[in-house]
Amino acid sequence: MIENPRLAGIKEHLRRAESHLAEAHQVKDYDSAFPKLIAAVYPARAALELMREAAKAGELTIDLGELDRRITEAIPRNRLIQAIRIRDFHHFGIQGGGRILVTFQMRMPPLGHAEFSMYPNPLDPQAGISISDPTSPHKFLLTSDVVVQDEKEPVAIPYWILLREYLDQMKAFLPTFEAGLRKPKGRQQSPVS
Repeated sequence: MIENPRLAGIKEHLRRAESHLAEAHQVKDYDSAFPKLIAAVYPARAALELMREAAKAGELTIDLGELDRRITEAIPRNRLIQAIRIRDFHHFGIQGGGRILVTFQMRMPPLGHAEFSMYPNPLDPQAGISISDPTSPHKFLLTSDVVVQDEKEPVAIPYWILLREYLDQMKAFLPTFEAGLRKPKGRQQSPVS
């Protein structure tokens, strides 16, 4: 039986991400590993985007909202992979050389105050926001050439660890995704080479 082309594409992206991560582990210095780690983010996120596109196209037995809920449950830090990819591709680029970039948004309560603090250490920035009204909505994203952190994470996470966790969780989620694919009606055609 011919494999579903969407599923085959997801598996290919996961293989690419694994390959970039393995290459990063093989180099001796971190400056050489960093570009490979960022390169691993792109196919890692692409695999998840292909899953979401399947839901949008009606190829799943569940809708996009339900798929997103299941993804968030199975792969809770997928938001960080997405944030890294967006920042790197659409905003400022994640740069090496010990650079740290922090962006944040907060709604200040009337007569309230807020404090953002961090150490200028790209390995362990210990970033945090303190708001006089802790129920007030706020977001932040910190990226360095080593770690990422948002308002939901108490400590910054190294890219090595985040990618390994994400890829393991994606592989564990793949059978759930595959089980939700609609069966083709009639005879399935293979893609033309």
